[in-house]
Amino acid sequence: MKTITRLGLPVLIVLALIQGCTLKPQYLHLDPAIEVTGGPVTSDTLIGLSVTDGRTTKKLGEVGDPNKEMLDVTLNEDFTGLVAERITVALEQRGFSVVPESGAMTRSLNVRVDSLLLNSVKRPLDFETELKAEVSAEARNSNEKYDRAYYVSTYKITAGPPYERHSNVLVNDAVSKALTDMLNDDKLFEMLAR
Repeated sequence: MKTITRLGLPVLIVLALIQGCTLKPQYLHLDPAIEVTGGPVTSDTLIGLSVTDGRTTKKLGEVGDPNKEMLDVTLNEDFTGLVAERITVALEQRGFSVVPESGAMTRSLNVRVDSLLLNSVKRPLDFETELKAEVSAEARNSNEKYDRAYYVSTYKITAGPPYERHSNVLVNDAVSKALTDMLNDDKLFEMLAR
């Protein structure tokens, strides 16, 4: 009986680990961290801010084995309020006083998350993961307009698939990099400060 227990326990542990590592549909949460390296360009200048989700689908892509099962990776929550909070803090570090954009503002910054893509496909010996993020900004002052898109693209080969927590990190890192690029764009802030 002791021999069966000694042999059975490791088998049960391995089965529990395998079951816990099974791929499931992934539902991600966007909470980007933004690093502002540029200093203030103005002092208490009023700016209107809007953040929108411009994606045509809430599905980012798929994870899995194309010969067995592919599972959806989705970001279907409304993340615009949280992203607006993060951008507001960064704009205040650059010297602006931020209010919601109303259409009647002298200065405005409209930020749109245009696309997010995450696909991870099993190959014979590994997983190939592709991630793309695109964020665009439209800035206006009383006389000028500045449009620009900020892209982040990564490509990884890993031994296993990205599980939900890994996918969350990948997507948040990509959006963080795109927003950090935007909020450290000197041309954008020179135009907004005029």
